[in-house]
Amino acid sequence: MSYQNQDPIGKMLSMLLMGMWRGLKSIYKGLKKLNKPANIAALAVTIIVSVLSYIGKAKFAIVFAKLEVLTDTRISVIIQKGFWGIMIALPVIFLMILGQIESKVQNIYEKIFKDIGFIGKNNKIPYFLYKKEIDKKTIYAFQSNIPLSEWDKARERLELGLECSIRRVCEGSKKNIVELITVSSDYKIPKEIAWDDSYIQDEDGVIVIGESDLDIIKFDLNRTPHVLFAGETGSGKSVAMRLVFWQMVKKKCKPFMIDFKGGVEFGKKYERYGEVITDRKRALEVLTMLVKENEARLKLFRDLEVKNLKEYNYKTHQNLSRIGVFIDEVAELLDKKGVAKEDKPIYEKIEALMSTLARLSRATGINLILGVQRPDANILTGQIKNNIPVRISGRFADKTASEIVLGNTMACNLPDVKGRFLYKVGNETIEFQSYFFNDDRDLKEIDITECVMLTNYNNSTREQTQEDKSNKKDIKTSNKAKSSAKEDIDLDLNFKL
Repeated sequence: MSYQNQDPIGKMLSMLLMGMWRGLKSIYKGLKKLNKPANIAALAVTIIVSVLSYIGKAKFAIVFAKLEVLTDTRISVIIQKGFWGIMIALPVIFLMILGQIESKVQNIYEKIFKDIGFIGKNNKIPYFLYKKEIDKKTIYAFQSNIPLSEWDKARERLELGLECSIRRVCEGSKKNIVELITVSSDYKIPKEIAWDDSYIQDEDGVIVIGESDLDIIKFDLNRTPHVLFAGETGSGKSVAMRLVFWQMVKKKCKPFMIDFKGGVEFGKKYERYGEVITDRKRALEVLTMLVKENEARLKLFRDLEVKNLKEYNYKTHQNLSRIGVFIDEVAELLDKKGVAKEDKPIYEKIEALMSTLARLSRATGINLILGVQRPDANILTGQIKNNIPVRISGRFADKTASEIVLGNTMACNLPDVKGRFLYKVGNETIEFQSYFFNDDRDLKEIDITECVMLTNYNNSTREQTQEDKSNKKDIKTSNKAKSSAKEDIDLDLNFKL
């Protein structure tokens, strides 16, 4: 408003009206900020102080009487009136100040958005709501009519304006509220985080794998039953798989380890927890048994009208075990290139069995934990790949390999740090550092309770002996039959291989 052409009285009146209008706006903005407990508490304090000062009016009168002796009467009267005016209006003054503070903060963000050219329709600038600091992350919330997709596209500009690194753009409590999950621009994920058993989650099926710059990375095998680990040599893929193995064993899982690297990745230490399978014939036998186990569980669950393993154990008070199938190099198991024609059927059978488990074992607690060094679209078939919701990838120089595993080329941009991975679930890809699991330090002796399964399980072990006279090695195979504890299972299906 221009005051140039107004008379002095008009100017004063206009200024007075404008001041009143700004004051009312500040009070209104202050009232809107009472959605925070801290602001409500502060307002309550001002009200209490105002009321107490009025109640103790007599005591203040003594103080003002002494003041009259020391100063001029008129000055004393002005001071008294000013004091009581402030005390009575203290809550209102607080709201005005609160509103003004908000206005100043909003002005800062308005300038930022204008500078980077991020303005919505009808020139509406996102309205600042709050800023929260939680551990190493900072959350900004804005009220805006700009779609989330536009916020995501403007990440780089927003990062420059806000001086941070945006890790996630998401919807707040309402559709018109946008939250930016950020970290400091100079924050870096640690290059190594040692494993500790205290990280193990209490919930059945929940597995922790590492830490991003925002959160602990974990997945729930009850919801995402199968996991694919991928990465070049030296990426830390096998270490991460053994980390998953250890947590599942600690939670009384029955493991099967298929290791076509001659049992190098799952060495002799691991044989105390389950069978380590190093030949294709035995792998076929075990996978056939597991498909039958899955069929039996599905039938049992249907009969008892339960949806999954967790619900079955809760309803029946049984302890039907989760089963983990760990295959460190799935390409070695399935790759048919250069295989003789007469040997191909066993490869095809194994692939079909794995596809069946990938498709049908979501509810039964049979989980595939696969590792691959050389991703190949011909090896990771649609049936297997499409039913593995969790993908964890280390660094790849080859863009095609990254595309096969993640559906994008982000693995090519990972830093060359052992244990640094990308976690892909749904449409989200998150960089994180896997916990470092040291076999010598972290693999401990634990009590292994007898696994409860519905099928008979035959564990074949192979012992190597040496003949003294001929100095030739002779491989002897002994089959030790192990029956699963079935006393608490009402159903005996007697499946045999």
